[in-house]
Amino acid sequence: MKQRHHSFLILLAVLLCLPVFMLADGLPALHVDGKYFKDNNGNIVNLHGFGQTYSPWFNEQGSRWTNYDVNKCLAYNKGLIDQIVAKGWHMNFMRLHMDPYWSNQPGASVKGESDISAFSMDRFKTYFAQVFMPMAKYAISKGMYVVMRPPGVCPEKIQVGDAYQQYLKRVWGYVSRQPWIKNNPNVLFELANEPVQVYYANGKQATAANDSALTQYFQAIVDTIRCSTSTICLVPGWAYQSKYACLANHPVKGGNIGYAIHCYPGWFNSGSESTPDVDYASFKKGWDEEIKPITDIAPAFVTEMDWAPEKYKSSWGKGVTGVAGGKGFGANFKKLCDDCGNVSWMLFTGPELLARYDDAAADGSTFLTDPAACVRPCYRWFQEYAKVNYPRADFKMLSSSVNDKNHTFINPVIQADFPDPEVIRVGDVYYMVTTTMHHFPGCTLLKSYDLVNWEYCANPLASISNLPYYNLEDGKNIYAAGAWANAMCYRNGKFYIMFNCFGKTADDGGGYLLSATDPEGKWTLTKLPRGFYDPGFFQDDDGTLYCVYGNGTIYVAKLDDNFNLVEEHKVITKQNLEGNHMFKKDGYYYIYSTCCAYPATQWCYRSKSVFGNYEEKEVFDQNAIHQGQIIRTQSGEWWTMLMKDNGPLGRMPWLEPVKWTNGWPVIGDNGKAHTAYQKAPDVGRIYRTTYLPTNDAFADYKLGKQWQWNHNADASCYSLFERSGFLRLHTASVTDSLLKARNTLTQRILGFHGDSNISLGTVAMDVRNMADGDFAGLSVFQKHYGIIGVRNDGGQFKIVQVNRNGTEQTVSITPGELIYLRATVNTVDNTATFSYSLDNTTYTQLGDKLNMRYDMSIFVGNRFGIFNYATKALGGYVDVDWFSTDADFSETDHYDLSQSNYTEESLTVKSLSPDQKDMTVLLGGTASLSLTATFADGHSEDVTATAKYTVDDANICSVSAGRIDGKGLGHTTVTATYTDPIGNEVSASFPVSVDVFPLKENAVSTTIWGTNTFSEHNGAMTISQYGFEGWHYDRGVDISPFKYIVVELNQPQSLGAQFRLFDHNNYWTDCSQTNISGTKTLIDLSGLHRVTNNAQGTAIDLRHIYIAGFWVLRPGTLYVKKVYLSNDGLTDVGIAPVLYDAAENAPVDVYSLAGIRLYHKVKWSEVKTKLPKGVYIVGNKKKVVGVGSGDYRN
Repeated sequence: MKQRHHSFLILLAVLLCLPVFMLADGLPALHVDGKYFKDNNGNIVNLHGFGQTYSPWFNEQGSRWTNYDVNKCLAYNKGLIDQIVAKGWHMNFMRLHMDPYWSNQPGASVKGESDISAFSMDRFKTYFAQVFMPMAKYAISKGMYVVMRPPGVCPEKIQVGDAYQQYLKRVWGYVSRQPWIKNNPNVLFELANEPVQVYYANGKQATAANDSALTQYFQAIVDTIRCSTSTICLVPGWAYQSKYACLANHPVKGGNIGYAIHCYPGWFNSGSESTPDVDYASFKKGWDEEIKPITDIAPAFVTEMDWAPEKYKSSWGKGVTGVAGGKGFGANFKKLCDDCGNVSWMLFTGPELLARYDDAAADGSTFLTDPAACVRPCYRWFQEYAKVNYPRADFKMLSSSVNDKNHTFINPVIQADFPDPEVIRVGDVYYMVTTTMHHFPGCTLLKSYDLVNWEYCANPLASISNLPYYNLEDGKNIYAAGAWANAMCYRNGKFYIMFNCFGKTADDGGGYLLSATDPEGKWTLTKLPRGFYDPGFFQDDDGTLYCVYGNGTIYVAKLDDNFNLVEEHKVITKQNLEGNHMFKKDGYYYIYSTCCAYPATQWCYRSKSVFGNYEEKEVFDQNAIHQGQIIRTQSGEWWTMLMKDNGPLGRMPWLEPVKWTNGWPVIGDNGKAHTAYQKAPDVGRIYRTTYLPTNDAFADYKLGKQWQWNHNADASCYSLFERSGFLRLHTASVTDSLLKARNTLTQRILGFHGDSNISLGTVAMDVRNMADGDFAGLSVFQKHYGIIGVRNDGGQFKIVQVNRNGTEQTVSITPGELIYLRATVNTVDNTATFSYSLDNTTYTQLGDKLNMRYDMSIFVGNRFGIFNYATKALGGYVDVDWFSTDADFSETDHYDLSQSNYTEESLTVKSLSPDQKDMTVLLGGTASLSLTATFADGHSEDVTATAKYTVDDANICSVSAGRIDGKGLGHTTVTATYTDPIGNEVSASFPVSVDVFPLKENAVSTTIWGTNTFSEHNGAMTISQYGFEGWHYDRGVDISPFKYIVVELNQPQSLGAQFRLFDHNNYWTDCSQTNISGTKTLIDLSGLHRVTNNAQGTAIDLRHIYIAGFWVLRPGTLYVKKVYLSNDGLTDVGIAPVLYDAAENAPVDVYSLAGIRLYHKVKWSEVKTKLPKGVYIVGNKKKVVGVGSGDYRN
């Protein structure tokens, strides 16, 4: 539970008694995330420490040891660390100078520390092992991270390609290859000390903010390091590490990059002892000019800084503490660092002095007791720093494919359900999009720099539709449907994801395209004229875009820049062949597909022509590993990302190398799959190990990317704001089954390579506000699910465990502040057990073991699911405190609860926009609206479900949670209003039209029968032989008041087309059949009959038409201009707008001659430009529209 004040007092007590960061499993891992250092749990980290230099002169001028005495050097310096810890400094990093005393040839004459002429690599290797590494290990064992600094200092002039750069590359190249150092997340590299002047390779000096010479200089060093390790590198600025604008304009690349700064009194316009009147404003101005450009984009370390009055002769910098915001150096330095929020810093006072500090001594006039000198205030500041922004313990259960047992990686590279992997490379980044079916937000997109370590990038698909199927309403669902088998490409600066949807209506079925310029930003969803089954993109050398797709019969389609079909050709016929991908190598086009269901195999086809003919070869038949993409790395290697069917836990990404023999790919080890590989993909450098997150304290303004809702969530029934630090789940549905319950929050069950075959999930939940009949808890979710939960039975709370179709077992409890519920999954025997606890210490197993299954009717792996549903009435809620996959979990051990993961800007809404400027809805049907709110910090959210809606004319349509129901023919205006979490309100209005035969992509159903497409642009209905395309009215539509249906084409057809009407909600029933002739066909409704066995049957019941549209004898395209209802055969009386000579801004009500109100109080200026000619009623007068544009007459 988040007892922030209570936990703070406990934490403070611990900090006063023990050294900070003394964690049983070592120090938490650190990495760079944007402008911050962070631990693996996402907490912002700022470190504070001191420095050690291992030479006799720096160790009390040779009075403690000399003559290369390793043992005495180690004993003395380890003793200082012990004393500093004992004094309660709470320092958490040490800057370790690998002093040239050890690496220079003894007795050699040198001209200062910048002279590398005496450097001996052999001596450096020897004493790195005997001195530097043992001291680093010792500091880490005492709870301190280590910043390593190379021997010596930079010469006054450094030049790209010079001897000193080569020297640094040798030093760091060796250090980064050492097994203990390599990828050690507790060690950081400060690449050099105090560059002064910088020159390009051509001899030109770099002095301007837009110069890149310093970046070129250190980029080469980082590149050397990245060949071996992903260790954090701290890049120094020039002018003695005081100038950084050039690095901000040209950041060093390679990931895990921070910057090392030096700061002394008098620098950056700061006050010194000789300039005591310089105030904070001057210091800040200088800091903002030189330092802020880099701290705005990256974390920084101040690796040298101190101050004291000159009289003490104990500091490098001469100045006084002063007052923050006023005069003086020290307090203002601290304020500037604190205000940046991402600056770590050290006190450069000698460690022998720090070890003698006594805070109990009274203020005095010595270096160690004078508050004007640096030691006393820094000691006290460090006590406060120890309570905030420190790294929290790593989680014990971290799923990774990186293996410590002499193998580079282990398959599956992600031990979780990420099926149908599609991988592309953009620059140095690999992206993998996977199938998510009925989970939203969906189309999970991962990113990696090495194909082994993957991170969440985005869940681009907010939703597909708000129809009842997607909302688990009216007993409907889209299990085993939704979004599946994505194709991805990067084209003309944008990312595209295409997917198919097994839809239920014209509103949601077919093909879709997601697009974004930033894959981690906003994605836009567009419905395509048609879908492509199991598609794969390919871009040819000339930029032409192709799509390979199909099942059994495989096609290659040429697409235009809008992803519309240009031409397509059938290229392969093979039963059950699917999962298609395409690439090119050495003049051959390759199609890479999977075949034959379970256990599937992988097949490859090749041709010199994109449209064939294609040769065939089976290339992989191993353990149900199949379906994926072949990708080429930056170094020219080939790899394939496939998936392995892993039973109840789902289909998991599996990485295999690819070799080429006689122009055919050879997968794995000569066609054999391997679990462990000693060689990872060569991507040119080493990247840090990453872990997909599972744990959550629900302290952010949005859910983590690991979470997805089962079907669309009702956003009005959950909140991360109603109770700070908790996820509040209101009951969102009244049901009797978890499969039917809305707002079940799920995440994949991850496995863990190594000795553990256990994957558990625990949820901490406050259940005291549950209503009678409510049931809330944790599930292992699939069709055959298991549950451990709490139920309120008439005020009596019970722990309930039940498996679907199993026997319920219960225990009565009196709930306290939190109940802890746990599911424990065995990833080897695929079973799950359930337990509960009242104290998060002792867990009691309850109920039967669940034998997990992978049921194709759900078609995803088992997941953990947090749920709360009502069985009697809505109104209750639970508060979820946290979820964890660690057996022993405490929030304060892993999360800094004082850190806010959201700002006022992230909560302040600025604008609201619907996904369509105007909406057309089928009469009696439903259309989905998507509403996006953009916030002050630039991020956007789908707020469709939480917005409120008003309709000008409720007879035309109704709107609920983004679902628009067409109730009556005509036009109206809908206004959506959204209120953000802090009370700001924005609105957006848009017109809605309701029609019977709208030629809109969201209304025309292409999937009633056959393989068909529709283009709203030109009314083109492309229909396969004997296919049918048109309109499907779920609830039926009454057209009995009308006399005619008029069909107008843009050009005559030769397809043997008929217009058909069905008065039963089944395409395979008898229907009316009217032949289409010429460009206009008049269908007399009064004489319409079914055709039964090629003869006239009974009359069509016009009071409930369920299906209407076009059937064709021969395949081809109908160019439909308009289909409408009429009473005179000439005029559209269904939804014809009125033209009227009213005042520009006068509100008008408009009626058709049939008496149907078409507009209600709509401004004339907004209506008149849209209207065709016709006769209408405005007020009590008949109005006639003339034949010319804008010709309006009474």
